[in-house]
Amino acid sequence: MSDKATQMTMTTPALASDAGVFDQLNREANGILAELLPQKLLEAPKGGKPFVIGSDEVLPEIVSAMDLYYNILTVTGATAAGMPDGAQTIDKAIEMGVESRLCNAVRCAMYYLYSPLMPMPDAIVTTNSPCDAVDTLGIMMDNYKPWAHVPKFHLDAPHGREEEDFVYFGKQLKEMVLFLEKATGRKLDLGRFLALCEESNRQGALLAEFQELKRAVPCPVDPDWARRGFRLSRWIPPGRPEVTDILRRLVAATEERVKAKQGMDGVDEKIRFLWWDVSPVWAGKLFPRLATELGAVCLMDYYSYAAPWTVIDTTSEESALRTFGKRYLIDTPMTRQAMHGADFWIEDALRIVKEFRLDAVVMPCHIGHKDLNAFPKIARDACREAGIPFLFLGCDVWDERYMPPDKVFETMKTFFQSVGLA
Repeated sequence: MSDKATQMTMTTPALASDAGVFDQLNREANGILAELLPQKLLEAPKGGKPFVIGSDEVLPEIVSAMDLYYNILTVTGATAAGMPDGAQTIDKAIEMGVESRLCNAVRCAMYYLYSPLMPMPDAIVTTNSPCDAVDTLGIMMDNYKPWAHVPKFHLDAPHGREEEDFVYFGKQLKEMVLFLEKATGRKLDLGRFLALCEESNRQGALLAEFQELKRAVPCPVDPDWARRGFRLSRWIPPGRPEVTDILRRLVAATEERVKAKQGMDGVDEKIRFLWWDVSPVWAGKLFPRLATELGAVCLMDYYSYAAPWTVIDTTSEESALRTFGKRYLIDTPMTRQAMHGADFWIEDALRIVKEFRLDAVVMPCHIGHKDLNAFPKIARDACREAGIPFLFLGCDVWDERYMPPDKVFETMKTFFQSVGLA
């Protein structure tokens, strides 16, 4: 994989504001995020560790503390869709007979599941969250005949947001630990586990601080750093001090720009908007153009979300698992948006608009997000009542052929002009 292909896959091409120190941070972040490339999954057995595969990002601190290789198959599928040959991977999955209306990130994950190159895992962990598509992927993993003998564990994520829900999920995580210990022969190192949680808390605090800094008008740096920071801290095996260092330097450099009242170089910020879905893999063809040509800056999306991370209580294993249950259920992107009611989802959008002084809400309504099918009218009406310009798109965040970025740009440009923002 060339450096160019890696950069295309792992990050939105940097705006001109990412100069100097941000260039260095970009290089370091890209080097770490390259570990998410699909080819790494196929090389899993070469590491010599027990290989655990999962359908979602459930407590990576556990598998890291047990010294296991953990692959989140949904993330592999999403990454594959963003590769230069992503369209071909999607088409190959379609040829395999995968449901045509399924999210293409999950469809690509299913392609890797059925790949003859896929290594045999030592254990499988699935969950019903965050959405029906990922739940379906888990069912397929559980029923994949070549893996019939592989030990399996299923986590049931509740739809509630009360303390009893966090306790319930925390107890399941404890059962998952016991399952993994039996399946892999590796014991959970409690001291290392709690140390990883502490490092995770430090990274979460830095991400929260960056969120506060990007509220400044004009926005001082590319706000997409929040999404990338999440990927660095949650999708890469946690506890990496180099990730903490990247986030610390990111915050320091951003703070300097806020003090100097600097916006992004080359961007005359006029519009701040919320992209209320997953950032598309073709964002590099859309967001920089919106920013430089229209002064329209995307301040937020699902994976650069403004909710602060729940602090993991490291006084004991039980308290750590319980508080992570809370973090997973109400903080984790997509689980927060897809597992709970429309009121929760709408309240988040309205709060973000207010706190970040946004001018409009764009609801892409990714065609693979069936959980959002009932939301467009609710969202439109809520925004209308609040006096917030609202645009419904209907695109595919993983496959630009469905609605090309140029078409999205023109649609958004017309929308901003029609509501008097451009």
